[in-house]
Amino acid sequence: MTALACGFDFDHTLGVDNGLERQALYAYARELGRPLDPQDVAWRFRLDAMLADFRADATTMDEMIRRFAEALELRAARAQRWREICYALVDALVRPVDDAREVLATLRARGIPAAILTNGWTPLQQKKIARALGDDGLALRVLVSDVLHAVKPARAAFDALVAALGVPRECAWYVGDNARGDVGGALAAGLRAVWFDWEGQSYPQDLPPPSLRIGSLRELERLIENSVAP
Repeated sequence: MTALACGFDFDHTLGVDNGLERQALYAYARELGRPLDPQDVAWRFRLDAMLADFRADATTMDEMIRRFAEALELRAARAQRWREICYALVDALVRPVDDAREVLATLRARGIPAAILTNGWTPLQQKKIARALGDDGLALRVLVSDVLHAVKPARAAFDALVAALGVPRECAWYVGDNARGDVGGALAAGLRAVWFDWEGQSYPQDLPPPSLRIGSLRELERLIENSVAP
């Protein structure tokens, strides 16, 4: 059998959380007596900007919640309470992407190593993965940016993935929906990059093209079948 292994992004690749972290900020605002209108585009942009800085490791969770409290004109808010609200929303908001569990089961049956490399904070990502993927997710090695101290597209994140998969770099595929973070990062690190183009996003012209492009996870299954020698 040809040496082959697959790494996966999680959010919008294997699972979707329907804006869970933003929804948790709205819920916390209501709890603090400062409800926000989810239809208010300006507030949505402000919340998304706070979350983007946190996800990119440009600020800590405590600092993000401090900025949140200031925006609401409150003296203080607690990061721990926001975390609790995030956890409470997992069951209601997280679901698997179509065919995610089936494709992971196929890889496992074929003896093809698989792992998840995701940006985010570990406790929440683990809970989301368990909710979306069940036993199929529990069988995977999960690498999260906060523990790696490397946020995709940093090469160090993909180096950690290659080490976890245990195959030569050129035999590692990485599947993700984000052109820059997933495809660009994987290509720069010497992996084969599979762009999961299922949400109608445009591909940046300043990036090298992905190694492969799929519109569904079932397409990935067929590509792997054709790439693994009997």
